[in-house]
Amino acid sequence: MKKIILSLISASFLFAGGAIGVSIKVKGDVVLVSKEESQPQKLIPGKPLHDRDVIRTGEGGFAASMYLDDRTIIKITENTEYVIGGTRTPDGIDKSVAMNYGTLHASVAKQEGKEFLISTPTSVASVKGTDFTVISDPEFGDSFLIFTGVVEVTNSVTGEVSEVNEGETAVSTPDGELDVEETVVEDIPVIEEEETEEGTEESEEPEEFETHIMNFELQNENGDIKEVRIEYR
Repeated sequence: MKKIILSLISASFLFAGGAIGVSIKVKGDVVLVSKEESQPQKLIPGKPLHDRDVIRTGEGGFAASMYLDDRTIIKITENTEYVIGGTRTPDGIDKSVAMNYGTLHASVAKQEGKEFLISTPTSVASVKGTDFTVISDPEFGDSFLIFTGVVEVTNSVTGEVSEVNEGETAVSTPDGELDVEETVVEDIPVIEEEETEEGTEESEEPEEFETHIMNFELQNENGDIKEVRIEYR
């Protein structure tokens, strides 16, 4: 499990610009489709993300993004597209991720009264705080692999609901089936791990607690720039 530290000043700076999240790592072919831009733009680390922004990866692409209120992390592998969503509340951000296709991994902080919903063409999942992966194909359906916590999965065709616990996988299909079974290790997809960037500082802690630090600039809608530091273990 990674420990994320984001400067509160930088978070407030981004919130002031209307952002709900920030891009923290990009590799390969990744584009951002924003309502503020008429054409897709190459996604870069440090890019503020807003409600309804679309992130899309091509062959060999990888992207990791973080919500600003509680450091919830979303990672996607190659050939994946999702829409990041969020509505601000007094408690933080109610999150809604619309996954169109591909493979997505989420490390969701405890929501403490907030909402986190992830939807696909076939299913809707309600998350309170957990670590899970979704593999979605509009033709064949979805697999929800739960590593920690509990996720409630609903098949959108029939309305059938199942609670999926740690070590279980829910398979939801376009013909209305929803089955829960024990996760098969061989079925777990490989999700890109953050590598040590050039110039990244590292601690002398044991390898299992190795600390990495990422530094980059953030720019808000007014063109103001600040430097942000993200530390994870």
